[in-house]
Amino acid sequence: MTDPVIVVGVTPGQPDIVIRHAAKLARKLNGRLVCAFVDTGQMSMFEGADGTLMAMPLDPDIVEEPTPFPDSLRDKLAAVCADKEVPVEFRRPMGEPAIALAELAEHEQAYMIMVGTRRPGLRSGIAEFFGGSVAAHLSHRQPRPVIVIPLTPTEHGELPWDETD
Repeated sequence: MTDPVIVVGVTPGQPDIVIRHAAKLARKLNGRLVCAFVDTGQMSMFEGADGTLMAMPLDPDIVEEPTPFPDSLRDKLAAVCADKEVPVEFRRPMGEPAIALAELAEHEQAYMIMVGTRRPGLRSGIAEFFGGSVAAHLSHRQPRPVIVIPLTPTEHGELPWDETD
């Protein structure tokens, strides 16, 4: 039997709490983490017989190579995982985040997917309103457990989008 895999969605600037929780759980399960930073500007088209992934930019006027996993983010995540003594790998899937994370989890035969909530704010609220929550999409459209780590917990009876005085 292979070690359990946890796919964890990561982004630059994301608070460390997401990766710390994921690393802690992976250690308890004697598993490994696959950190995924989704490239939303590219869309995977198909995989060649040799495993080469063919991609296209979402905007056809932009010709770009898929962007690599950011070195600074990789270094930060690797340091947290080293402290927890957890094996970690890094992936840069492409496309809509929930679909990309679900496909990666399927490919890795992951035990679960972990993501953080969005930070509160008008921009995040508008994006979530039109695109929906990645966590909500994952929890309804793929078979694995989804753990959502709150980035900015609120007091009892409050919601993140409630206005404060």
